[in-house]
Amino acid sequence: MFKPNDQHRQIGMFNSIYNLPSKQLKQLEDSWAGTFHREYFCRIDETPFAKMFSEEPSRPNYPVNVLVGLDTLKAGFGWSDEELYENFCFNLQVRYAVGCCDMEEGYFDLRTLYYHRQRVSQHMQKTGENLYEQAFEQVTDEQATAFQLKTGKLRMDSTQIASNIREMSRLQLLVEVLQRVHRMLSENDQKCYKDDFEPYLQGTSGQYVYRIKGGEAADHLQPIGGLMHLLVEELRDNYGEEPTYQMLVRVFQEHFTCDDENDLRPRKGEELSAGSLQSPDDWEATYRRKDDEGYRGYVANLTETCDPDNDFQLINKVQIEPNTTEDADMLLEALPDLKVRTDVKQMHTDGGYGSPDVDEAMRKAKVEQIQTAVRGRKPAEEKMGLEDFDWEIDEDGRPQEVICPHGQRVEVRPGREKHRYLAYFSGAVCQDCPFFDQCPTKHLKRKPRQVLRFSQQETDLALRRKRSADMRTSGKNLRAGAESMMQSVKHRYRNGKLAVRGMSRVTMMFISSAAMTNIRRIRGYEEKLREEKRKAKAIQKETEEAFKNIFRYFCGFLKWLVPGEKYSKLVPLWLPV
Repeated sequence: MFKPNDQHRQIGMFNSIYNLPSKQLKQLEDSWAGTFHREYFCRIDETPFAKMFSEEPSRPNYPVNVLVGLDTLKAGFGWSDEELYENFCFNLQVRYAVGCCDMEEGYFDLRTLYYHRQRVSQHMQKTGENLYEQAFEQVTDEQATAFQLKTGKLRMDSTQIASNIREMSRLQLLVEVLQRVHRMLSENDQKCYKDDFEPYLQGTSGQYVYRIKGGEAADHLQPIGGLMHLLVEELRDNYGEEPTYQMLVRVFQEHFTCDDENDLRPRKGEELSAGSLQSPDDWEATYRRKDDEGYRGYVANLTETCDPDNDFQLINKVQIEPNTTEDADMLLEALPDLKVRTDVKQMHTDGGYGSPDVDEAMRKAKVEQIQTAVRGRKPAEEKMGLEDFDWEIDEDGRPQEVICPHGQRVEVRPGREKHRYLAYFSGAVCQDCPFFDQCPTKHLKRKPRQVLRFSQQETDLALRRKRSADMRTSGKNLRAGAESMMQSVKHRYRNGKLAVRGMSRVTMMFISSAAMTNIRRIRGYEEKLREEKRKAKAIQKETEEAFKNIFRYFCGFLKWLVPGEKYSKLVPLWLPV
């Protein structure tokens, strides 16, 4: 049964932490724990998590906001579960951060945290709803409002992350699957298939591969494929619902095929899909080759505010997808949500986020995309492109007027086909144009005019190129901080490898790390304000001391100038109130 936790909102008279000496309590409130407690823990809305619990009267749950807060601390500090639990039991700052202010209460078994994660993962797999993502976005939106951050300008970047899986060769993966299938079988079935499995049970899958020379690995694929084909057919009735059998079927279909003569053969390297199974322990991890380097795992896409007027920036969107997902697709997925939650007018990205579909979505959402570079073939230097023209567009992003580099302004007319346009320029003016030989316009045979034919897609591309060039000329690259954003979230994970497996757990941990990054930024801002307050107080104290000294000198001068009786009557008039 779900029960919300609001005990942290009412201070107990005999709570251990609040009985600390006032100086130590003030230090605790000003530490990172105080920032975490105020700006994260107290903002968590537990209501969406109620779906995970039974509605029948039963024993109430352990507080969800405490468990979510502890998961955030684990990701932010890079702790193991044992280190997290030890800090919760004995670290005063950790207990204060998650609202457990009485050292005699609030303890739980570590399995409670495991069950909580399992319920969140199962809910995500069943409904597609990520409760950690909802909590993160709800808290971040409240933080942005509380600190009056401007959200009209956002930047986005992606990075490769790996789950906690071994890097296996193709042969090792196949042998590992066979060994797990053998462990799945009953004792009687193991005896029946003893001779078939015997070559692959001499040690681990790694030891099997170690004994094989490099050039001989391909010769072992064919017999493995034959055995897998046999097992797929014969084990279907008794083991069809087992996850290990389903993994066997998937791996067999991904690595083997039948040729035209219906003969089984291993697929060639180029025939293997990037989405094929990379590890028996993580079915959702995929393979991607980028910059001549291979990656196994996922891609993380982060969005944060980047308005220069903000005192600090906040990460407000985290996406985790298989690493075969294109950047442009993640932008398309994130844009509707960002449009609802923020006042986004500009989106700063790199060249990988551009596509015709993104242009159309940006145009409909009235968001301007500014890229550091534009993907695709560069325009020829000896010829002008549409990006060399100036454009007047309407609210829907459709071209209305165009101004050529020579300054001739003409109206844009719709073409015969949808999303096609025409612009007619005066032939007489064009003949005297110094850019005539470079111009993309075409001469009309029957009329003394030059025509420029283009599509909406070409216009969108030209506008993106123009904005990119203007950004480079101005020297104000708001996307530059995206690398720092990625480093701040990933730096706890060596080589970008998380200590968990599976899409749901990777998502939960990376979101938690992003939340902790936001807390550190807020903490830095609060420290800056406190330092400015200390300096202002010191200046005020020095000023008051200076006025006191001036007053003392003035009083001494009066004592020398005025007789004693008159001085004693005059001085009280000058004393400060």
